[in-house]
Amino acid sequence: MAQPPQEPQWPTYRPDAGLPVPDAGSVPAPPRPGYSPQDPLVLAAGGKTLRKDGVWTVPPYIRIHGDIGSVRLDFRRATPASPVIQLDISGGVGTIVMVLPAGWAAQAERLRPGIGTRRIKVFEEPEPGHPVLVLSGSLGVGTMIIRYPNRGDERRLRRLLRREQRRSGDTPQLR
Repeated sequence: MAQPPQEPQWPTYRPDAGLPVPDAGSVPAPPRPGYSPQDPLVLAAGGKTLRKDGVWTVPPYIRIHGDIGSVRLDFRRATPASPVIQLDISGGVGTIVMVLPAGWAAQAERLRPGIGTRRIKVFEEPEPGHPVLVLSGSLGVGTMIIRYPNRGDERRLRRLLRREQRRSGDTPQLR
């Protein structure tokens, strides 16, 4: 009669085994996306809304997929990692909105319009010391708006700052 196959003995982790654990500082972290043209930061909405606002670092290479959702990028509290930020746009049928702080600029000569609408209400040349967004790719059927902040954006930012203050425990002094 044939014996059933034995279950293989898989190695298991035992904390008391005395095996050396690599130091966290000695293991190099993988490179973050967005710092090489071959590995851009990909922001894809799918069928939903993707928002990037607040404090964040803007890498030099970003790919935006609007798909059928919407992408909203607020650069007002962002720190650019480069004076030139390459944005590769794939609009789809969604909406892409970018809010730039004063001094920033956007150049869209390399962006193919497709059937969609594009409204760029910012300067093409940045003020000294400020970055420029260089747009390429295709807009598709969707809508893309690049503008400076309006009253609604300022109200949204005040609300976000109040929320952050409450979370950190800082209460503003009321007079």
